[in-house]
Amino acid sequence: FWFKGNFERMFDKNLTDLVRGIRNNKDNEAKYIAQCIEEIKQELRQDNIAVKSNAVAKLTYLQMLGYDISWAGFNIIEVMSSSKFTYKRIGYLSSSQSFHSETELLMLTTNMIRKDLNSQNQYDAGLALSGLSCFISPDLARDLANDIMTLLTSTKPYLRKKAVLMMYKVFLRFPEALRPAFPRLKEKLEDPDSGVQSAAVNVVCELARKNPKNYLSLAPVFFKLMTTSTNNWMLIKIIKLFGALTPLEPRLGKKLIEPLTNLIHSTSAMSLLYECINTVIAVLISISSGMPNHSASIQ
Repeated sequence: FWFKGNFERMFDKNLTDLVRGIRNNKDNEAKYIAQCIEEIKQELRQDNIAVKSNAVAKLTYLQMLGYDISWAGFNIIEVMSSSKFTYKRIGYLSSSQSFHSETELLMLTTNMIRKDLNSQNQYDAGLALSGLSCFISPDLARDLANDIMTLLTSTKPYLRKKAVLMMYKVFLRFPEALRPAFPRLKEKLEDPDSGVQSAAVNVVCELARKNPKNYLSLAPVFFKLMTTSTNNWMLIKIIKLFGALTPLEPRLGKKLIEPLTNLIHSTSAMSLLYECINTVIAVLISISSGMPNHSASIQ
């Protein structure tokens, strides 16, 4: 009975108890944590998913303190696959902290993540998108690109925004996805939700860093956004992009002078004012030279 009582009390230790215990054992912290890790290993052998998720939560905290938890990868995936959101969230948090694109166990997660992406519960899909952004590999990007692309047309702005941002990570790992996804990404620049719209602007601006010329065709859409948006953060991104596009198409510069001048006169935001002046200078140089400068970039 004594052993059973102690065994049950061990499983009662939660993350708060772990943090409190570490604080109370400053003189022998390493020994205390080693003991806790042994207890956690016993918890992970239990069939009870609540016990396992509690153990994974504690491991995640220890990982943040610098302890290696790669040995628990399979247990983390088990908790990620739970049908209960509170446990699933712990699993995805732990995976986002401890997994990376080279983690061998990722091959076991493809179908589970696909199931979450296609869940009727938007928060399950949101968890999958957030976690995936931290450890996506070329294989996961290839296998899940279509599922993420489908979420770009979700009826829920929460998912559309996350999917737009996630597509950027997909493009980095699997560039072949950019061509089929580009029309939908372009549509999101005119999304009725301002959060989705801002996310799309951010993604296109990041993509344009390497080759602005490929995004000249979007100039009319960005011009419309620049003259209608009141979001300073988004305006800064758009104006930076125009600063890179103008040397590639001098005719664009003449059209930008008036809206940029209006912004300079109306804005009180110094960051936006700086970008406007910077781009006006680029426009004037472009107009005076009349020659495209193919070395333009967004810095």
